[in-house]
Amino acid sequence: MTEAAWDWKEILDSINNHVVITDGKGIVLYANEAVEEIYASRQEIIGRSVDDLEREKIFNPSISKIVLQTKTKQSLIQETLSGIKLLVTASPIFDENGNIRFVVSYSHDVTELMHLREYANTMEEKVKKVQDELLELRSREKDGIIASSSEMKRALASAQRIAEVDAAVLLTGESGVGKNLIARFIHSHSKRKNGPIIEINCGSIPENLLESELFGYVAGSFSGANPQGKKGLVEAAEGGTLFLDEVGDLPLNLQVKLLTLSQEKKFFPIGSTKAKQVDFRLIAATNMDLSEAVRTGRFRQDLYFRLSVVPIYIPPLRERPEDLLQMIMKFTQRFNTMYSQEKRLSEQTLNILLKYPWPGNVRELENMIERLVLTVENPVIRAEDLPPDMFVQSTVTAVEGKTLQQMLEEYEGSLIRRAYEKYPSTVKLAQYLGISQPTAVRKLKKYRMG
Repeated sequence: MTEAAWDWKEILDSINNHVVITDGKGIVLYANEAVEEIYASRQEIIGRSVDDLEREKIFNPSISKIVLQTKTKQSLIQETLSGIKLLVTASPIFDENGNIRFVVSYSHDVTELMHLREYANTMEEKVKKVQDELLELRSREKDGIIASSSEMKRALASAQRIAEVDAAVLLTGESGVGKNLIARFIHSHSKRKNGPIIEINCGSIPENLLESELFGYVAGSFSGANPQGKKGLVEAAEGGTLFLDEVGDLPLNLQVKLLTLSQEKKFFPIGSTKAKQVDFRLIAATNMDLSEAVRTGRFRQDLYFRLSVVPIYIPPLRERPEDLLQMIMKFTQRFNTMYSQEKRLSEQTLNILLKYPWPGNVRELENMIERLVLTVENPVIRAEDLPPDMFVQSTVTAVEGKTLQQMLEEYEGSLIRRAYEKYPSTVKLAQYLGISQPTAVRKLKKYRMG
């Protein structure tokens, strides 16, 4: 083997993360030196199938196996034979024909992180360690925005660079990804940070009221209007930032006025023939494909070009697995504090949350954690506390490529495990499941719970 071929192995051996590389059939080709501290010796792993290693609980579960089944990047919580919990991420590498050539996985110990609040409350001698953990989390967070994933780091770096100038910014991304947080981040890092940031959701205000909300009106403009007139939200943004969320929902007649406003920084209140000048920075956001809206005539091309001087794409949560665990822990801590609770998530619950695709993105995750903290009576939030559709969606990828017998055994094992947590004696377990006590003993031994 050439000297160049050895360089990458020496590099991977020098890092603390546990790195494992398999081929497209799930055979382990390489494991770095750190793996021996957490899994097993490299001799026991290299050259073996991840199926065998999973059966022996060395990889429990095998993330490489899941990546080979789904052909997508995955993250999950894994437990070693010694009880250490790891956050594992694995990515497929494809050949020119679209087949998986390698699967690269890397992990790090999150045992302490998962029990952070418990350690902080019960073990005074570990306060320093807790502070270090929190400091590490904060270093990955800016203005409340978690950005450990490369995709989110790029978006945040773009936002920070453009914050220093007054160019128009167009934030794009699915609903619920946090475009409003990025808008506030840009404002708070700009020279206008001491001015107001006025947020307007163009899709939530009825069309017949939107113009008066934006531009205001003079006295006597229309029946039912305030006799003193009204200052619009655009004027209220003087010296600060105007953030137009869901700008794609603006009607065409207001798009013309917004174009003039963005170019000349002036507008006419309803009923007035005198233009008003206003000094503001414009940020727009949409979950709509504005280029497609331009093509179909629903959005003005000139306005589109004007708004998208600097476009920033905010990735959906399913493309940010590195951020997901931190968000789950952050929201759990926030709502525990807000509602004076001490809830924590079971390992099974956490794995389901990590596998769920989160179609509603950060907003859905935040609402779900708040709901669980408020409604679950027990201190530990278990898998059965989650909505059934979430459990089904998160386990779909896990059953693909398995035999019926394997799926039935995994389902039986899951049921028995949950029942045993509620009834930790074989007599009560047998009564609950409607089986004999000797059968309950055999089942516990089979699934390594007895």
